[in-house]
Amino acid sequence: MIGRIAPGRAAASLCALALVTAAGAAPLLDAPAELLDPEKAFRISARPLGGQSVEVEFRIADGYYLYRNRFLFAAESGEALAEVEIPRGRPEQDPFFGKTETFRDLVRIRVVVSPKDAARGSVTLKVTSQGCADAKVCYAPLEQIVKVRLRSP
Repeated sequence: MIGRIAPGRAAASLCALALVTAAGAAPLLDAPAELLDPEKAFRISARPLGGQSVEVEFRIADGYYLYRNRFLFAAESGEALAEVEIPRGRPEQDPFFGKTETFRDLVRIRVVVSPKDAARGSVTLKVTSQGCADAKVCYAPLEQIVKVRLRSP
């Protein structure tokens, strides 16, 4: 993966400690000895839905969740993609971010790509997400790259 912000367990633990400290929460006494790397906790894939849209899918490991309002989508050039359809998540009172919506297990998000990428027939997306483990450990925002060959309209 390119541009990963949280490279492993150590970074995730440091991020969690920073979030807990910033939130004024109690120390992490029940954190598991072994956390998944963020790429394993939040597995990303993408497939074309036609000539101008892509479905981005996250398979979320048991005991982990993603925040609905922490997704960002951009073309490889850095241009933000605004036409994104994210389904409603499960409402929660989160210990780190308060009232929010989260996804567990699986989430599919529809993204409309630029006409330039559609004309080229492929797109490389930079997808940023953020999630946590049920063990009260949150990961730093994670940037993942997915490449998709688009179908003809």
